Formats: sequence, C-alpha cells, structure tokens
Amino acid sequence: MESLPNLQICGVCGETADAVHFGALSCRACAAFFRRRVAAGKLIIVSRCAGNCKLENQLLRRLCASCRYEKCLRIGMKTSAVLSRLVVKTEPGSSTWMGECLLDQMKAAYARLESSRRDAFLREDHVPKITNYKEVNAMCSIDIDLIVLHYTSFFQSITPIDEEQRRYLGVHFLVPFCLLDGAFRSQGIETELFLMPNGDYVDLQNLDDFYQNPDEKEDNGIAGSVTTLMEPYWRLNNQVLRKHLKEVILDLSEFLFLFWDPIYHIIPGIQNQSDACIQICKQMRSRIFEELTNYEKNLNLKADHSMRVGEIVIVLQAVQKALGIMNECRDISMVYNLYGRECPLFRVPQNSEFNN
Repeated sequence: MESLPNLQICGVCGETADAVHFGALSCRACAAFFRRRVAAGKLIIVSRCAGNCKLENQLLRRLCASCRYEKCLRIGMKTSAVLSRLVVKTEPGSSTWMGECLLDQMKAAYARLESSRRDAFLREDHVPKITNYKEVNAMCSIDIDLIVLHYTSFFQSITPIDEEQRRYLGVHFLVPFCLLDGAFRSQGIETELFLMPNGDYVDLQNLDDFYQNPDEKEDNGIAGSVTTLMEPYWRLNNQVLRKHLKEVILDLSEFLFLFWDPIYHIIPGIQNQSDACIQICKQMRSRIFEELTNYEKNLNLKADHSMRVGEIVIVLQAVQKALGIMNECRDISMVYNLYGRECPLFRVPQNSEFNN
C-alpha cells in the first residue's frame, strides 16, 4: 500500500483518500468494502438500479453495493490484488491437478532427476575431488539441462496456466532450486565444503584453487585477486543458507515442501504475470503449506508439530537472502570481468529454453 497526502480524493465516494488500495486511490472504507466483496466471492452483485447511483458521501455509498463495486473496478481496483493476500483453502480432489498427493509427485520427479545425475556424472565410479570454476561451469551447464528436463517441466506441468506463463515461472524456478538443492545436498558435511551435483566439492578455505585457471601455467596472481573479491560472497551464502540448513537438518520431504513454498510465495507479482497465474500460485502455496502441516503432524504425533513447521518456514528467509547474494555475485563478476562470470546460473533469465 502506497501512502499519499491526506487531501487526495477517493475515486469511489469522493471522501478523503488515504492511500492506493488494490491498485486505485481510495478511502479505507471503500477499500474495505471491495476487499470484503472479493474475499466473500461476491464478484457479481445483482443490480436493482439503473447503474448510475450517486455515491458522493458516506451515506450514499452504502445504499447501492452494485454501483459501489462497479465504481471500484472502474477506478482501477484489481480483484487479483485482493486474492494475492488471501490464504486460499483448497479441497482435496477438487480438480484433477489437485487430487493426488503433491509430495508423492515431487518425490518421483526428484528421484528421476537424481537418477539422471548419476548417469550423466557417473557418480558411482567417480572419486570426489576439489573442483575449479571451469569444471563447475561445465558441470552446471549439464545439470541445468537435467533439472529442466526432469524437474522444471514437472513444476510447470502441475501449474494449470498457459504456455507463456509457464515460461515465466520456469525462469524464476531454476535458480532458487539450484541454491536450495545445493545447500540440502551439503547439509550433512563440513560447512566449509560445498558439494556439487557430480560429487566434487568447493573448499571455502582454498578458493584460490577454485579460481585457478587450469589452462594458464602463469596466472600472475589473478586467482588470488578474484578470491579477494568473491570470498565474502561465498562465506555469506554459507552463513545465511548452508549453516541454517545444517542446524535444522531437513529430511527429503521437508526439503521438497520447503523448496516449492518459496517458489509460489516469490512468484506472485513478477513482471508479465497474469491475474490467473497469480491466483493459481496462491492456491498452490496454500496447498503446499497444508500438506507440510499434515506431514509434520503425522510424523510427530506426540509432539507439537507447529514448532517444526515454524523452523522450516523460517528457512524461506535464508533462501531469499541467498538469491540476493548470488545476484550481487553475478553483477560483480560481470563488472570486473572475473573468472567464473560464465557460470550458466548467471545467464538463466536469458535462457532461450524459457524465452523463445
């Protein structure tokens, strides 16, 4: 809500407006009226008038709900802005896309992804080793293709929107998934090691080795200079996300729930997102939270499950911070033309897979 000077006029009743509510300048009373109508599902109001009732004061605006609601719409109030603030209660089996347990679908998709990773990276025969930025870039490029094939496509398939909107969701899906997936994969090892999907690892205590260009015998201290700039970002990410997950210790089901909730929480309001897409995202987020609550309740029948749900939900803040850190890291890499700037994750928003 954007605050404005007190002398502004409500576009519905002409009384003093205090702010922009749901996309239009109005008083609190008319904003509350609009919110109640939308929340109650009363979007079509039977009109008993000619449709031009006067609403110019506190008394007249109460006499005709139909004209008042239509005036709210005419001045630019959006039902989607109200719906995006509501927790939408979904009924199991209310439609085919919401009938099956979401957790089972997520586990099956993640299992397919992990199986494809084992095949692509030959993990069963691979001996883990310290990796460098060039190897990580090559590995990450392969891994992104696998995620798009086995998991992003699944995410898009259960979100019943048009193809264009699915591409928008795909853009905002991939990077948070990679960040949270990496932190989950690394939560059981030393916090100074960051485990890659192929089994190799980045040692935060030896980032000079990570930024060493294997194709140059003499790098004249370039690796050290890059480390000086980038090490704070690595350590900040490790602190806000990795260490937090290490303290919480998620199981696979909690990780999957935790990942999907922030995606549907973040996405409402992105550029070019349709009203229908916003509503679907709110429904999915409500459903995920409901299934997570039921999962924890069944898992801890003798304990207070709400405490565990709270611990998990708090991790969402760490995901947001990690995303911001990665964006800053990308910008610094590009501005200073640093080793590692070619990381495929830095180019995800321009990926033709989603934008063509």
